[in-house]
Amino acid sequence: MFPRAAALVCGLAVAGLGAAGCATARASAPTPLPTLNPPDAPPRVVAEYQPDPPLPAEPVSAEAVTAPPPSAPRPRPAPPRPGTVVEGPQSPPAPPATAPPSLAMQNTGANAKAEQSVRALMAQAARSLERVVYSTLDADGRAQYDTARRFMQQADEALRARNVAFAGRLADKAAVLAAVLVR
Repeated sequence: MFPRAAALVCGLAVAGLGAAGCATARASAPTPLPTLNPPDAPPRVVAEYQPDPPLPAEPVSAEAVTAPPPSAPRPRPAPPRPGTVVEGPQSPPAPPATAPPSLAMQNTGANAKAEQSVRALMAQAARSLERVVYSTLDADGRAQYDTARRFMQQADEALRARNVAFAGRLADKAAVLAAVLVR
């Protein structure tokens, strides 16, 4: 009977402590925060429209509107006589007609090496594409194959136009697509 009494005493003690804790703690409503309203808009300043004063009306004839004013003909200078010295301002002789400068870049040593590396990339892409059997490819594979071929054609055109940097990017893209198709 002793364990039952101890359990009863312990239970009452716990209940008493719990009741004492609830009696002292009180729930309170949280303090309200100030509202954050936007500030009022500043007053508008609107300037009144002042129309331009009307222009004075002048009578205009129809002939003055349609016909341009007559101009006096310019006198032509008389051609100089042979053997006479002409003094006064003279225009300098016209420079001989020359061809416009070429916009194509000169093929320097570094540019030649870059062109060789682009051609090597194009050859590598062509070898990779030769190893691919086009008829065994699915729709995505065929699209990649065609894209790689177009990149190679565009790179060749860019090399002919002496745009080596652009040709290099195109050849690199073609080589990457061709390498993926071989796998």
